Amino acid sequence: MHENIITIGNIEVLSISDGKLEFDICEFFPSIPDESWDQYRDHLTEDNKVSFNLASYFFRSDGKNILVDTGMGPRSPRHPDAPWGELMDDMKRYDINPTDVDLVIMTHAHRDHIGWNLTQENGNSVPTFPNARYCLSYKDWEACHNPDLIKDRFPNAERCVWPLQELGLIDFLDDDTSITSELKAIATPGHTPGHFSIQISSGEKQG
Repeated sequence: MHENIITIGNIEVLSISDGKLEFDICEFFPSIPDESWDQYRDHLTEDNKVSFNLASYFFRSDGKNILVDTGMGPRSPRHPDAPWGELMDDMKRYDINPTDVDLVIMTHAHRDHIGWNLTQENGNSVPTFPNARYCLSYKDWEACHNPDLIKDRFPNAERCVWPLQELGLIDFLDDDTSITSELKAIATPGHTPGHFSIQISSGEKQG
């Protein structure tokens, strides 16, 4: 079995990546004294940064190919050397074509989970996964339209989420929604108002 695959019952979940984000740990947690991080130096870069994998997950359930989260999205001219923008390459590595995806699930609407939802062609937003429906909690849909939250919490929602409704591609999820016979969205608010987690129940296994 590939190291990036976990099996839950009859479902194989493949972890793929859009790259990584790096933060200065002292700036990320400004109230914690710098010396408190000394015991964790093995987990930090030489310049005090912690690295976060921009993970997405791909699996098949009830005959549907499902992708959970879409990373930061393509590199921009402003950030040509950004350590993200790798999702399409990683999918290709596993012989997954964007046209194979039937359902995109956004666990929440932060920028590092929605970036590849759409791409730009001749100034128009087009779905990166042209055969897919897109799912998001309605609470996060409302939150990412809140003028008080957009700038700091949902800066790319206008580009990566809002057009999905105009394109007729988005479905809104309630707090606890069965997506397939093996897949359920469980409300886990806090990180965002409508954040949810994915529960897989297959065979006698659950994860």
